[in-house]
Amino acid sequence: RSCGRVGAHAFESSETKETLDMVAQIATASAQMAQFLAENVRFSGNDMMLLGSNMIACAFVYYFLRFLKLPDHSWYLTLYSSFVTSFVGLYLFYHVCHDGFTATIDNETDLSRYAAIFFIGYCIMDLFLGSMHYENLLTYDDGWTHHFLYIAVCAYLIHDGLTSLFAIALVEELPIMLLAFHEVQNKQRPSLLFGVLYFLTRIVFHTVLIYKAAQFSTLVFTVGLSLLMLHVKEFQRWVRGYLMRSHGRKRMPFKGKLVLFAMMLAANTMAHAYAAYDLVYTKYTQPPSVPIIVMHATILLIFMYRFGVVVHDVYTQNFIMTSIGRKKIIYNISWEDPAVDHKVMHMNDQDVVLTISSAGCNVLDYLCQGPKKIIAVDMNAAQLHTLELKLTCIRALNWEQFFDIWGRSNYKVFKSVYESKLRPLLKPETAEFWDDNHNLFRDNFMYAGTSGLMAKILCFPLRLSGMRRRVMNREQFEDSPGGIFFWLTLKLCSMTFLWSWIAPLGGVPLEQLNLLSRNPKVFVDRLVEVLKVRVWKPNNYFYYGYIVGEFAPDCCPRYLEKKNFTNLKKRVDRVDLFHGTWADAAVREGPGSITIASLLDSMDWMPAEMIAENISKVVANMDKEKGRIFWRSFADCVHSPVLAHLDGTLVPDYDRVGWYLTQFIAPTPKNYNPEMIVQKGSGRTFTNSFGADVSVMLAMAKQGLSKVKDVREFYKKQGKNYDGFREALLPARDLFMRHVIPWAKEPKTWISVGCGTARDVEFVVGHVRKCNTKVYLCDLSDALLEMARERVMELGLAPQVVFVEGDINSAAVKKKLPKQADLVTCSYCLTMIPDWKKALKTMSDLVAPGGNLALIDFVTREGRERSWDQRLYKWWFAMDGVFFNKEHRKWLLSNEDYKTVYYAEEEGRVPYTPYRPTHYMFCGEKLA
Repeated sequence: RSCGRVGAHAFESSETKETLDMVAQIATASAQMAQFLAENVRFSGNDMMLLGSNMIACAFVYYFLRFLKLPDHSWYLTLYSSFVTSFVGLYLFYHVCHDGFTATIDNETDLSRYAAIFFIGYCIMDLFLGSMHYENLLTYDDGWTHHFLYIAVCAYLIHDGLTSLFAIALVEELPIMLLAFHEVQNKQRPSLLFGVLYFLTRIVFHTVLIYKAAQFSTLVFTVGLSLLMLHVKEFQRWVRGYLMRSHGRKRMPFKGKLVLFAMMLAANTMAHAYAAYDLVYTKYTQPPSVPIIVMHATILLIFMYRFGVVVHDVYTQNFIMTSIGRKKIIYNISWEDPAVDHKVMHMNDQDVVLTISSAGCNVLDYLCQGPKKIIAVDMNAAQLHTLELKLTCIRALNWEQFFDIWGRSNYKVFKSVYESKLRPLLKPETAEFWDDNHNLFRDNFMYAGTSGLMAKILCFPLRLSGMRRRVMNREQFEDSPGGIFFWLTLKLCSMTFLWSWIAPLGGVPLEQLNLLSRNPKVFVDRLVEVLKVRVWKPNNYFYYGYIVGEFAPDCCPRYLEKKNFTNLKKRVDRVDLFHGTWADAAVREGPGSITIASLLDSMDWMPAEMIAENISKVVANMDKEKGRIFWRSFADCVHSPVLAHLDGTLVPDYDRVGWYLTQFIAPTPKNYNPEMIVQKGSGRTFTNSFGADVSVMLAMAKQGLSKVKDVREFYKKQGKNYDGFREALLPARDLFMRHVIPWAKEPKTWISVGCGTARDVEFVVGHVRKCNTKVYLCDLSDALLEMARERVMELGLAPQVVFVEGDINSAAVKKKLPKQADLVTCSYCLTMIPDWKKALKTMSDLVAPGGNLALIDFVTREGRERSWDQRLYKWWFAMDGVFFNKEHRKWLLSNEDYKTVYYAEEEGRVPYTPYRPTHYMFCGEKLA
């Protein structure tokens, strides 16, 4: 007992000494900061009184508005500050207009000095009150970094007597005042007014101001440029959102918004160019040197490029949805080779086919096979109008007229039959569409729509090369079929930075294009192969039509061939048009009704959540015995875990288009409950305040620098902040838990290795309840298991959960676990286990035949293991006891006991750093 007391006393003395040392260090740092402020910041007694008074006023305003119970209290101080500073800014702006920039900046007044002190007080109190009352809304970027930056800037300007510059800039608070006024009342912001004000003040005016200030302070000019970059980024968010809302609002036509946006870009470019020219050639006392001219020209080009990024972002994010919203044709022909479909679908007269309309080419090709029914679905009404007109032409015209209209875009023939034979048979909305779009045939329907425009752009150099004549004459490919112009086309196709500009024209969303981002060379090689080989293949009507400008009777889609026209006339009523999603169309048809679902490439742009929602509805309404699902993808492997669990077969057949790297066919899956893939988690999210994240990062730093790494103590000290920080540090856990794990198989036993706080369980609480799964939560840390126990109690899952403390490799732990389980998972834990091979062997042995092993963790990126960034991430994480190891990947993918169901790598950002380490997601099924 005496020894115990002595030991405890020694431990307490050591702990007290550490505390005193820390207090001393903080006191020393505070004294040094106070000395620095005293030497560098000129605060008089009146200044301090004003600062203190404003801080008291901030507190009064906050609590008074809170007493009035205005909705969003995080905006109270912003409203107060922006209201005061906007009036100061407007007053100084008047002087700028009256006296000029230089005279106003050069004349510091008490008002401008007080404005800077006022803003320092606001920043301090917003951080102080925010830490107490709206801590989670006080973000690192918009809160702590922003406020400390402005405190430092204001202090510098006070020191150098340049507060008039800050006061002039306060006119930029006008849009913030407008925004805060509406946010405090929880009202919808006036988007157009806010955006225009933001552009005029924080882009144009700010640009001119910082160039005028450059002659007074290079530092202010540099900081001003940094702030301008942030303002442009915020402006980009507004433009994207405002244009996306164009479909639901009628206040300004979409074209009007585009004109406004173009005028803004032009105005900013001219203002920036003039401000730079004025500084370089009129404000410098001596003629500018070449380096000065080059520097300012470079700055101008950088911001022009940044606004180019804004244009690119708006274009890629809005173009396709805008076309759909405005009922514009995107696809003038369908770019999927139906010949491949027929080889694997084996379509017959008993089939009910669900497919996407697009331009109707594949729908009519399927109709040539004579299925019982085809449901043609599209979100874009214009595509359905195109298919309906084609069906009407089949009903009312002879083959020669039909081919003239759709094969040669003969406007004269179209015009002669439209009013008399076609229009009376069209639905009213379709007739109205074609009444307004005769020009599509007049200007050649082969180049109609956005995909037609893309074809026209890409085919222009090919036509110059003489390729049109060669293709018409069915010539074979030569090494140099068109000289420099053909070579130019090859080069354009290999320039990956151009893809994001061209792809939306062809109806390819940015999300779909991103499937190529990890290995773009594969697609570059495919495009070159298309131009050198597939274009020249006999009967490749896809490229023949675009290059020549029309189809030929012996080189056209099957539905345009004369031999199929009679059958099409007989079967034309078998096509049912549906405006909406293919999932909703499947639900309308009912359970067991669909035998073929040909989904084209529609799932390439969908997130896993949307794919799950749609696939669950389709599978639920497929014929259980004869059903088959067919889809294409830009990706070189199964790109979604939801699709991976359909267990599709890769279709190796050579297709004439060549754009799709993979095609899959899958029967209606057995042992598959589609309800399970759409179950929900708790819906809770965890976010830390900046202060809480700092405490976690300090614990991580201490752990990294410690020679002896006590894992239990490490997690125990992080306590309640654990989940908030890990939510951002450990990406894609929700995706992994909900969709990589095959819940459709309804696992009855689940062992979670390294469960932590049981956050993973919360992502799939609905799945666990629905399956009545018995869950074993295993972890080394008693502190984390205690947090896990509290969470399980909150979720109401206590009867289904067993807690196991200890090392997964220990015999004692193995005895507490079932001998075999349907599912074993390990989430961001394997990289922290020293004997990882033994741990993987243990986990593998615990999986029952037919069961699944699923892991998510960090790894060095495949194919780039020796690059500098991967080495940096490996070293940086190793200090925290997390060891990246490519051998983990090799072990999982080469294990002969398992069939790889899904494997993917992605990057995620580490909070507060530019680091983007790679993580993998793996799911394997144990072979019997």
